[in-house]
Amino acid sequence: MRQSPGTMNRIWLAILGVVVLIAGITLLLQASGQLQRLLQSTPSGTRVVTGNLHAFFAAPSVEAILLIAGVIAGVLGLLWILGQIPRKNAAGSYRLQGEDAGGFTVCDPDVLASAVENQVNTLPGVISSSVLLRGSADAPDLTLKVTVNDRANIQELIHRIETSTFPDLATALEAPLQRTRILVDVSARTQRTGTVVPSTGTIVG
Repeated sequence: MRQSPGTMNRIWLAILGVVVLIAGITLLLQASGQLQRLLQSTPSGTRVVTGNLHAFFAAPSVEAILLIAGVIAGVLGLLWILGQIPRKNAAGSYRLQGEDAGGFTVCDPDVLASAVENQVNTLPGVISSSVLLRGSADAPDLTLKVTVNDRANIQELIHRIETSTFPDLATALEAPLQRTRILVDVSARTQRTGTVVPSTGTIVG
């Protein structure tokens, strides 16, 4: 029910991949002597930096630059780590407005989510459900978690959700659902007894 930062990870990995690829190509060109011919730089095997490097790195300005670079790298790394925390990113209030209407109606997504849950809970084999809406009223996304008993026909359940529940929500919003996800959790718990037994979950799609 939570979103992971997959897009951000792919972007950063792509950037790091490009940087490593460029560095690798540069080293190969330098080792083969092609880089020297292309850039008229120092031939391979020749020391690029001569003299006392200790004096160079002992300069206060170099220490300050390295310190700033280290802080920037640390902050970027910390932001990346914080970005790995899954978030719900629940939708804000939906603004429902007709094409020829002068005003609009503000609808709490939790109200719509409760309506969907109530409808799903009436389906055979369903023990409980929870809905999370994301996006806007014009482009809503829905994530549905359904807990069913071990006698439920999961394929039939998904078919009924996709052919009745989702279209009903789309009709209420007057907008098609951009993306839907269903998480089905099979449990031995029953509605009558409320007994909880360890279960296994299956992501259906």
